[in-house]
Amino acid sequence: MKKYLTLFALVVISFFSFIACNQNTDTTAEEDITITYWHTYGDSEEAVLLDTVIPLWNAAHPNITINTVRQDGSQYHEMIVTSFATGNGPDVARIDISNTAAYANQGGLVALNTFSDFATISANYLDGPLSTNLYKGSYYGLPLDTNCKAAVVNMDLLESELGLTSIPATMEEFIAAAASRGTYSLNVSGVGDWDLYPYFWLFGGNLTNDEFTQASGYLNSQASIDSINKLKDLRAQNIFTIRDIDGTADAWAGIQDAYVMFFEGPWYGFSDNIVASTIPTYEGRSASVVGGENIAVFITSEHQEAAYEFAKFMTSEEIQLAMLTVGQIPILKSLVTNAAVLDDPKWSVYMKQLESAKARIPSPNNDEIKTIWSNAMTDIFLNGADVATTLNSAAAAIDAELE
Repeated sequence: MKKYLTLFALVVISFFSFIACNQNTDTTAEEDITITYWHTYGDSEEAVLLDTVIPLWNAAHPNITINTVRQDGSQYHEMIVTSFATGNGPDVARIDISNTAAYANQGGLVALNTFSDFATISANYLDGPLSTNLYKGSYYGLPLDTNCKAAVVNMDLLESELGLTSIPATMEEFIAAAASRGTYSLNVSGVGDWDLYPYFWLFGGNLTNDEFTQASGYLNSQASIDSINKLKDLRAQNIFTIRDIDGTADAWAGIQDAYVMFFEGPWYGFSDNIVASTIPTYEGRSASVVGGENIAVFITSEHQEAAYEFAKFMTSEEIQLAMLTVGQIPILKSLVTNAAVLDDPKWSVYMKQLESAKARIPSPNNDEIKTIWSNAMTDIFLNGADVATTLNSAAAAIDAELE
């Protein structure tokens, strides 16, 4: 009997030793591990990643090697989707915000809100960029870099045509000054989501509830109807024009000698005459639309905790400021008032605007939702369709895509 008890005890001890040895200890492990990071940075961004970011990581985490792999941006989406099926993907990757929900829906990403410190760290991120990671109640990434639209203003025309010596704080003031001009002062290129959402939100419209699960009651609300009607009124008064509907000049061409203001991202040249500004408020609110990339942990990773640790590291103040030097706009609330941001006439504007920027609906059915929106806006602005009827139909159609 003693012989059998001893044998049984050895079996039990061996079993639990096996379990302990095979647990994923990741960031606390003493043995060296390697995690792979896929990205599509350009030359200048990759140089900062390799020369500044990775050495800082190595100093803090000597037992966790980061294998950085630059991928071809034109095939990146297809490579990621394929990796979900084959298991030959990275541990962590930089992904476009528009694809995050789709990858989560395919079961390819780890829900990061399952980590114990997520509630604490997520409070550090700007709301708009953070919300691009939300899908069906969970967050499948961290915001990594971002952008948005701000106002682009021709200062000469502002003074000579509108009689304003400084950019107005409110859209009410801008509209009043533009009303007597007799020609378009405010421009947007088209009716797509990236183009028109900021104007729609600025004048009070809503797309969905905060969880991005329902459009009915929001897109077709009275506030949204009023917003579209406001845009129609401004267009009828020759204050606001939609290039793709009206055949008017392109925004960047027109801002040189025709338009006084339009909303755009930070990727074009500014000058003493053409300057960036936060979008004037309307009824006390400003609005913009979020772009950018997230960083996500892949479900196939054998080192998910280490990959999550690296994702957090990439969103730290030190790394975010390093990437800002090559044009990657930070995602942290704390950096809106950082000296490196405030001292730059462009970044200071766009970081401030990000405080009121919103996400396009995070959904695996992005393309369908964009089409529903664009078709509705075309019917209204080109074909003269009834606003309430059209938004009712669009809301119901988007609801079907959010199921």
